[in-house]
Amino acid sequence: MDRERRNEVSRRDFLWRTTSGAAVLGVGALAAQAWAEQAAPAGDAAQSTARKPILPHGKLGRTGYPVTLVSFGGILLKGSVGTRVLQLAIDRGINLVHTSASYGGGASVAAFGELFKAAPAYREKVFLCLKSLRPEKESEIDDMLRALGVENADAVLTELHSPDPKRVDAIRRQQDALKKKGKVRHTGFVCHGDMNDVLELVLDQHKDYFDVALLAMKLVPNPANRDKAAADEAGQRFLANLKALRKAGVGILSMKSGAKEAVKKGAAVYGPHIKAYLEAGADSMLTSMDTLDQVDMVTRLELRNPHLTPDERRAAAEFHDSQAGTCRMCAACKKACPQGLPVNDLMRFRMYDVDYGLHEHARTEYESLGVDFRQAASRCGDCTACASVCPVNLAGPTTVRDTAIALG
Repeated sequence: MDRERRNEVSRRDFLWRTTSGAAVLGVGALAAQAWAEQAAPAGDAAQSTARKPILPHGKLGRTGYPVTLVSFGGILLKGSVGTRVLQLAIDRGINLVHTSASYGGGASVAAFGELFKAAPAYREKVFLCLKSLRPEKESEIDDMLRALGVENADAVLTELHSPDPKRVDAIRRQQDALKKKGKVRHTGFVCHGDMNDVLELVLDQHKDYFDVALLAMKLVPNPANRDKAAADEAGQRFLANLKALRKAGVGILSMKSGAKEAVKKGAAVYGPHIKAYLEAGADSMLTSMDTLDQVDMVTRLELRNPHLTPDERRAAAEFHDSQAGTCRMCAACKKACPQGLPVNDLMRFRMYDVDYGLHEHARTEYESLGVDFRQAASRCGDCTACASVCPVNLAGPTTVRDTAIALG
């Protein structure tokens, strides 16, 4: 049996298993049948799908890829149910997906791998992004590719959370080597740390190198108050940096905007929310989904006109205000700390734990940082340096201590 025949048999087997599991997931028989029928075989049809997305799309910077305005974040995926959610998202037209070995202790990559191994056509239908934590370890990417059952990724997005020139040099060495070996097509970085300073370093020295940036978008000002008189200085800097990155040809993927919570609230909230962040400068809104209903809602949105109506702007502004107490990832707290503690990272881990409910992921991230915040908090005394600069009144010695206790 040749490879093409084996792939087709495994694909049919996978779809049979998927359709059989539809009742367990609460999907009707007709919906399950349509779901299975939408899968395209490998070859020209899959390539055509990538060239002409069925969902509203733009262009991902200099990659030229016609990325759908909604893309798929895999942090919540696990098990065969997660695999079926991913398959439905791709069948419904979402054409950029993202995962990392750090998500669910490898559960997310395993869920992706179940689909790509059983039905290789799905790999050809998406722009695959992998998050890298350690640019000095090429084995990190090799292990993910092996678990996914694929030969390469379209972009590796390596963590760059502070404006450290040495870190950028390490990332460039990593990604040059990966490209030379055919393991990745495009360069990229991910940032949810010192947002403006990182972006300004990239713009100043590396804007022609990076193809894709996955950025935390919490600094985007309220969509009802984006004029310079009303918005804060950090938010205006961020908008200007996004505009400059796009002008330089860097594709922008949005994350940590509150999309996960907006999805839970339904189309009336998520629709205006995504339009607001596309308006701010994102090419695609990376959205974490873990149910079939969420995929169904997101992929049925009317986004062909991405401009906010007055009612949508009000809805987006109200949701933005509801998220006002969450970390903006500006790193002001880290810069102010006399101990030099990465308080901003701790606040992000708190967000995973308290706001997202990703308790194990929060603990894993906390442990990997290698900082004893409990001991550090004991030295805070009456210092309120981080609290005095936090724009959302989140950081402070009490929050540092309580979060360290919860995650330590």
